[in-house]
Amino acid sequence: MYWKINNIRFPIYNLGPGKRVGIWVQGCSKKCPGCINPTLWDYGMGQKVNIELLVRMLSYIQEDYQGVTVSGGEPFDQYESLIVFCAFLKKITNLDIYIFTGYTLEELYEKFHKNLFAKYIDFLMDGRYIAEKHDNNNTRGSLNQNLYKFINERPILQKECFKSGQWSINISHDNKIYMSGIPKKFDFLRIKSQLKSVGISVEFE
Repeated sequence: MYWKINNIRFPIYNLGPGKRVGIWVQGCSKKCPGCINPTLWDYGMGQKVNIELLVRMLSYIQEDYQGVTVSGGEPFDQYESLIVFCAFLKKITNLDIYIFTGYTLEELYEKFHKNLFAKYIDFLMDGRYIAEKHDNNNTRGSLNQNLYKFINERPILQKECFKSGQWSINISHDNKIYMSGIPKKFDFLRIKSQLKSVGISVEFE
């Protein structure tokens, strides 16, 4: 089975607890105004990844990582692929699974009646990004979003999000630089200004 993915980056340290692998799926039906990743909206972009091969690759490096974070795009728009990935990952690794979604938890229960997601994931950050409620703590997009921890398939609302004040920087095989994280207000302008001061000109896509 295949999964439409835009990017896989590791290690990352700021989208969930500990040292993680980040997976960004391609395609999003939510299209929240102010989204920092609008290039991930288009279902025609990205590439198909074999889920079995991906999970087996993760199994080889699992001892160095705490978990996998799935973002996007909208992970639940490819529900079958998401569930197959999560179920297989849980079967052969000890990695935890953290998912960012634009759906609320209530919407997920209404949309997916068998609730398989509650069986296989460990953490869920839910809700659409609302620019007017932008959260400036670098762990979620906006204040309306909630973090749940699933214990025995029951969602437990977490009073605190995982704290992170850093970005993760990854360089791809074609020498592109990727910054993984949720920006605080004016982060991009600060970074651009600091790089310009040492003679480096950048454009953010």
